[in-house]
Amino acid sequence: MKKVLITILVFGILIVTAFVGSKYFNCNFVNDYRYDADRRIREIKELIEDIEGEEVRDTKSLKRLGEQYSHLGSIYLQKSLWDQAIEAYDKSLHFGRNTPGVLYSLGLAYGNRGKERDSADDIDKAAFYLKKAIDNKKNFFEAENALAILLFYHKDEKDAALKIIEELAPRNPKFYIGRFTLGRFYYEMGSLEKALVVYEDLNADLDKLPPSGIINGYKNQCRENIQRIMSEMTERKRG
Repeated sequence: MKKVLITILVFGILIVTAFVGSKYFNCNFVNDYRYDADRRIREIKELIEDIEGEEVRDTKSLKRLGEQYSHLGSIYLQKSLWDQAIEAYDKSLHFGRNTPGVLYSLGLAYGNRGKERDSADDIDKAAFYLKKAIDNKKNFFEAENALAILLFYHKDEKDAALKIIEELAPRNPKFYIGRFTLGRFYYEMGSLEKALVVYEDLNADLDKLPPSGIINGYKNQCRENIQRIMSEMTERKRG
C-alpha cells in the first residue's frame, strides 16, 4: 500500500516546524526576531557584557542575566542554531531562570539537535527537560505535545506517546496542534478509522471558527488529510 504523508500541523506562523515530514520540534514564540535577529543578538550581548562588568553582582543583576540569556536563546532557537541556543539557555538556568519556558525551550533545542545529529544523548536530554517543564507547569500543552512527538519518533515509545496525546486532546480541544498530532499517531500506527474520526471532528470544529490565515491553513491541511486517509481506506478495501 502506498505510504501517504499525513501532516501533524501546518506551518502557519511557526518558525520551526513540528515533525512535519522532517519531524522537527515546534518552536512557537510570540516575538518574531527574524526581521532584525543579528542586531538583537548584538544588543543583548552588549547588555550582558555591561551587566557582567558591574562591580556589584547582586540578586537583581543575576536575574537580569538570566532573562537576557533566555532572550538570546529564543533568537538562536528560531534561527535553528541549536548549539548557541543550548549554551544560552544553560546560562539562563545557571543564573536562576528555572522557568517552564526555559526548560521547554532547552528541550526543543536538544531535540532538534539530536534529530539532526542522530544523537541518543541529546534526545535523552530533550526528554528530561520537556518532562521538567511539564512538571513545573500544569497543562503545558506545547511541552506535552513535543514530548509525545519525541517519544513516538525518536525513542520508540509509541504507546507512551499515544497515551500522552490521547489524554491531552480532550483536555483542551482548542489546542488544535495536539489533535493533528493525535491523528498522525493513529495514522502511523495503522488505525486509519481512528485517524479519520480525529480529523473529521477537528474539521467540524475548525469550520465553526471565523476565518484567519492560520485557521484557514489548519482547515486546508485537515481536509487534505481526510482525503488522503479516505483514499487509503478505499485502496485497502480493493486490496
